[in-house]
Amino acid sequence: MSTQFSIQSSDPSLLEKATRIAKEFAQPYRNDEIVGIVFLGAIVRGYFDHSADIDIALFKKQTSSISLPSQFLKAEGIEIHCHLADYESELASDWNMAKRWTYDQRQVYYDPDGKITALLEHKVPLKPEEKKWLLMSGLTLSEWYINRLSQLWVERGNLVSAHHMFDEGLNHFFNMLFAWNNELVADLKWRYYCVEKLPQLPANFQNRMKDIMLLQSFSVDELERRKAAFMELWQEMQPIVEKEVQMSYDEIIQLV
Repeated sequence: MSTQFSIQSSDPSLLEKATRIAKEFAQPYRNDEIVGIVFLGAIVRGYFDHSADIDIALFKKQTSSISLPSQFLKAEGIEIHCHLADYESELASDWNMAKRWTYDQRQVYYDPDGKITALLEHKVPLKPEEKKWLLMSGLTLSEWYINRLSQLWVERGNLVSAHHMFDEGLNHFFNMLFAWNNELVADLKWRYYCVEKLPQLPANFQNRMKDIMLLQSFSVDELERRKAAFMELWQEMQPIVEKEVQMSYDEIIQLV
């Protein structure tokens, strides 16, 4: 994934320190019991601040008895989250979207036989069938949540739930935008930040999203204002998705 993590609170000296600590921590594990070591998270994404931590994945041989003193360690005041997994088990397991997104930005630190590189190149990328489904479901479900489910909660007399359904619909719309850009869907805590960094977006996306996400009151009028602003954006994406999946919207609805 090509997203640039230019976080305002990033401290270059802390990033340098955290990178050094990660390498020092990983060095003793470069042995015959370990298939590979991968750095993840902040140090790979190129930012570090006082809320960040060091993420390291160790892939051990299934026959290895190696263990960690703790999953959560600390060195020089910085937390180290170390994930220990059996290489053979990871080969056979299905990786969910969140895990794949985490490994999409990585630094393979130790991989003597190339097995970890091959594993990640197989497990991580977005598959064509996934892209198609995210495009179709993102288009249909965003409209369903924002127009239909929000109206259902208006009729039920709960405007907070109506606006909540609206916000749920936005997540489906974001999923569609990731797929349009051939990207994995970012973890929820990073999702909107990463959406803004996508190379392909509707015109004036950031300003329009601010208007869509603005909530001035829990009222029907405010809900209708947000809906109208969103549907302008949605209608721009409809022909793009139809062209991508080679189906009409009515055909997409039947599948989703």
